Amino acid sequence: MHEEGEEIMELTHEPVPIYRKIFFIAVIIGALYLGIIFLNTF
Repeated sequence: MHEEGEEIMELTHEPVPIYRKIFFIAVIIGALYLGIIFLNTF
């Protein structure tokens, strides 16, 4: 695939902390929503 001596290029970026917080908030809201639905089925 790669010839000898050829470097592999890697595209990187700095993480954006706000998206991580938004992701965890969305997961928590989703889990709470499913929990409420589960409790209301009894």
